[in-house]
Amino acid sequence: MHLIFIRHGETDWNVEQRIQGQTDTPLNARGMEQAEKLAAHLAAEEKISALYSSPQQRARVTAETIARQIGIAPMFDDRLKEKFLGELEGMQISIVEQKYPEWFRAWRESENYIALPGEEEPRDLQIRVQSFLDELKSRHANGARVAIVTHGATLNMLMATLLGWDIQRRLPFWFDNASVNWVDCTRARPRIRLLNDTCHLRNGTSH
Repeated sequence: MHLIFIRHGETDWNVEQRIQGQTDTPLNARGMEQAEKLAAHLAAEEKISALYSSPQQRARVTAETIARQIGIAPMFDDRLKEKFLGELEGMQISIVEQKYPEWFRAWRESENYIALPGEEEPRDLQIRVQSFLDELKSRHANGARVAIVTHGATLNMLMATLLGWDIQRRLPFWFDNASVNWVDCTRARPRIRLLNDTCHLRNGTSH
């Protein structure tokens, strides 16, 4: 199975550097444009056999835009929601730095996981994404290309879980809005074929 992980398009909170988490923010105008370019790229370059998405509207609208171009209805799954980020949701990063300076310094500098106040535990997030991945394996043939639209922290956990990484360490991935990430799971050892690809947003061409 080939897993094509996609981060949703841009929101105003992305631009403002606000912590989104499970707050249900919509795409902005640029995010809608990104979704259209992403959809055109996937329709032209990838033979998608199934499309899954978080039900949060920034992911849902991205998936629905893709669906119109590839002709496959999206399936929405709560397990793909963004990580709940606790009492910091809605705050700008600059405000977090002012309000929690010691925690912010540790969060920026530590190689180990540093919890946000009141956030969803990494193990709980991993349990829900592992459940989703297990279901995909039982539902789709080995050669299927499955597209999954979700969120930054959830994408990090999906990748870490597939690769067997220690989730108590800081995960190294960064996913831009409307990026494409391709993991080949057709063999015993998953292989990353594409990471944080946004070429389709810059010039409309394929990778």
